[in-house]
Amino acid sequence: MLAALSALVCVGCATTPTATPQKSGGGIEWPGRRDVSDITNLGAVDGGAALAASAAIREVVQRVGPQSELFSKCPSPAAALDARVFKWRDVYYVTVDERFDRCGEARSRFPDWFESYAVSPAGVVLARRGSEPEQARAAPTSAQVRR
Repeated sequence: MLAALSALVCVGCATTPTATPQKSGGGIEWPGRRDVSDITNLGAVDGGAALAASAAIREVVQRVGPQSELFSKCPSPAAALDARVFKWRDVYYVTVDERFDRCGEARSRFPDWFESYAVSPAGVVLARRGSEPEQARAAPTSAQVRR
């Protein structure tokens, strides 16, 4: 109930007094009061953590290739990825995991695959660590897709 009330208050501040969604700037449809039940609150994230997550996801997408067949059923490559952000000694540590279930497929296509990145508060990737032994740390390729 609190989440719905928070969304209503937030949406009410962002829209005009009418209850219908409004188009503004670039044809984007903003939620109105009638859309409160459809809004998902993803929680608050500090700015540095958001930059770190974005940098890590971009790095994974670049390594795999944004046009890879791995992402062919997804609205965007990022839709198939999750990021968990941790902070230690002024460095963000981001673990990126696959979530192909959001694209109509099995949740995981590569058992035990993940990528971890150390990222500066400014969003600069400092280092990468994969889930596999040193010689096999490359991101999965489309040839490795399980069928």
